[in-house]
Amino acid sequence: MSKHRIVAVTAAGRKVYLEILKSYILKDNFIAEWHLWDNCRQQSDREYIEQLAKQHPKIKIVKAFAATDGSNRSINQFYRTTIDPNTFYIKLDDDIVYMPEGFAAKFYDQAVKERGRYTYWSPLVVNNAICTWLLKYHSRVKINANVMASAACPHGWRSPVLAKELHSLFISALKEGREGNFCVPNFDIALARFSINCIGFFGADSAAWGDKFCPLDVDDEEWISAVLPSLVGRPGRVLGDIVVAHFSFFTQEDQLLRTTILDEYYKLAGLLPQPLVVQKKAKKPLRAKLRRMLELRWFSGDLRYNIYLEQ
Repeated sequence: MSKHRIVAVTAAGRKVYLEILKSYILKDNFIAEWHLWDNCRQQSDREYIEQLAKQHPKIKIVKAFAATDGSNRSINQFYRTTIDPNTFYIKLDDDIVYMPEGFAAKFYDQAVKERGRYTYWSPLVVNNAICTWLLKYHSRVKINANVMASAACPHGWRSPVLAKELHSLFISALKEGREGNFCVPNFDIALARFSINCIGFFGADSAAWGDKFCPLDVDDEEWISAVLPSLVGRPGRVLGDIVVAHFSFFTQEDQLLRTTILDEYYKLAGLLPQPLVVQKKAKKPLRAKLRRMLELRWFSGDLRYNIYLEQ
């Protein structure tokens, strides 16, 4: 029996991804509620999450205290709502596209055993730069790229090609019942930025730390994963035998959406793939375009990664 309520929270959000995440959240009976933080960039997404809340009692819309613009900086104010001392919160990016059966219970059970020793816990996240480094050196996944133990690794964070190869291998492993090959030992994360695609923390901790948990004027990923642990003397923790998948970083999204990877995750979730409605983006300055072209060439373009599972 859980000692805490388990509440999932997500900064919402993009319908094309939330449809997949919704399927996992709603069927997980250990998740009491799913709080969607209204950080939508467009009205159609806002109308979508409001409709979800009307259809499903488990889903609650959380409004911001001040204006939001869909950016990461808008998210910080929502952390002030994660202070129930009887709750274990699981914050998930809206593009978490795979969660194993029984995820919430297993994640909570491991975290509660280590309560008081860590600021946050994370599963092993497919397509997370530091987790990719862990996969290379501590799993049965073989990766020939020179990945670094850095959240800004040129391959693990920037490359859509590496992301595509990782996702493709993981999807194949799931279909073959070999997802255990992606597991690694548990690891502490300290004095380093970690992409908080999926983290769990106790409301009692965030309440006790108050604004120190996530001030309004900081980068929430840098603060929660690196600064906060250094201030309170508790590192973060990767639970290596729980594996989820994160679709993309903004450096990868455009290229990944041109593949069939998202369709495959829809199918794994038992859903029919949805046609993509690509939003028109503001034009970038020529200098920014040239830089991105060079990045893609250096870290993605002609480079082909040889990634495979050990037999």
